[in-house]
Amino acid sequence: MVYGPAAAPQWAQADKAVDFFDVKGDIEALLAPRKATFVAAEHPAMHPGRCAAVQLDGATIGHIGELHPKWRQGYELPQAPVLFELDLAAVQKRELPAAQGVPRQQLIQRDLALVVADKVTHDALMGTLRDDPLVRAAWLFDVYKPAQPTADIAAGERSLAVRLELLDDSSTLTEERIDAAVVSAVARVQAAHGARLRA
Repeated sequence: MVYGPAAAPQWAQADKAVDFFDVKGDIEALLAPRKATFVAAEHPAMHPGRCAAVQLDGATIGHIGELHPKWRQGYELPQAPVLFELDLAAVQKRELPAAQGVPRQQLIQRDLALVVADKVTHDALMGTLRDDPLVRAAWLFDVYKPAQPTADIAAGERSLAVRLELLDDSSTLTEERIDAAVVSAVARVQAAHGARLRA
């Protein structure tokens, strides 16, 4: 269970209470290099709308979420603690790392600003973007949701800034192949999630 400020007080940033995403990052670090996924779920000790199942290889190994409101009120807590529970055997299971050679080709990065509906989950979007041998990684680095709808972001939508890493082990990527991979990635998320490039 985690409660209180996310970091020690300092002049360079405003105080921030620990939240779901801080603890999610801790769980991801704990389970690395294995990749956990987080799926909306329910748990009797956790807030009904702020709880997720932690999954590895499709199997649920625990839960993460905010403390249930009835317990928070019972203990008269000004903010909701974030708690998680994981199966110890699943956490302790480790695979020996396999050595990989240093890539001889240059890694290429491209940034996309995608407008998606609020209901589109992070894991679903990243999974679709990575569904290409040239896309070695995709990660979210910014979220923008205006207070009021704008010309390019309607109510119920948000803009997600995503970085793609492209690499071909056998040959240098040309601009034509890079552009084609980016166009293909955008087409995949448009077909699967109704995403579009932000104007």
